Amino acid sequence: MFLHDALARGLVHYLTAERPGFQRRVPNDSGLLQDRLRPGDVLLVEGRARISRVIQMLTQSSWSHAAMYVGDAALRWGGPQAEALLDRYGPGARRLLIESDIREGVRAVPLDSYVDHNLRVCRPRGLTRPELERVLEEMLRHLGIRYDQRNVLDLGRYLTPFHLLPARFRRRPLYLGSSTSREIICSALIAKAFYKVGYPVQPEVRGEGSGKALLARHPSYIMPRDFDLSPNFEVLKFHLPGRQRVALSP
Repeated sequence: MFLHDALARGLVHYLTAERPGFQRRVPNDSGLLQDRLRPGDVLLVEGRARISRVIQMLTQSSWSHAAMYVGDAALRWGGPQAEALLDRYGPGARRLLIESDIREGVRAVPLDSYVDHNLRVCRPRGLTRPELERVLEEMLRHLGIRYDQRNVLDLGRYLTPFHLLPARFRRRPLYLGSSTSREIICSALIAKAFYKVGYPVQPEVRGEGSGKALLARHPSYIMPRDFDLSPNFEVLKFHLPGRQRVALSP
């Protein structure tokens, strides 16, 4: 067990180390983000870690991570957890994201944590207020849950030389291993919260012609890019500065 735990810790350290060469494509306007994000919005992130690059390649997408903006919902929820967040983040506790982290499990972090990353905002369409409150409640209910480190060695499959795989097989490694390890890496936590109110992130079409049917894909298999492609989410780009005039060289 000691050897297993040591290997797991070493693997997590390797996968979460920042990779060289990350580039910011466009600066974010943190003021716009704070003013215009709404609770329930999903923030897609182009991560800087080694595992982020692997997920991007496997899913053929820029997005390797997803977090949900919950605003001050944790403070409204109350209790010792709210007090701890206020002590830790101060005013930032009124603008929180909830995410699933390999090292720490489900945690709340200030919105400013990702202001220096490449971002995309996806907003669910047509959620009623009661449905939104249930989604937020489901996210908050998982705060502090740490994933079983015995399953973290499943992450070793991400070190496969995936560039050698045929394109049609590249997503399959993401679906192997235990459900716990998938939840650490993927967007299952957020997808499950929406699933609780009957709001699928990415419907799956089955059948042909008039026999076609839309089936909700199980949330354990939702990737960050699925929010970007989903017809149930609106893609917003208000977090970018307005049009800038560029002086052209003669």
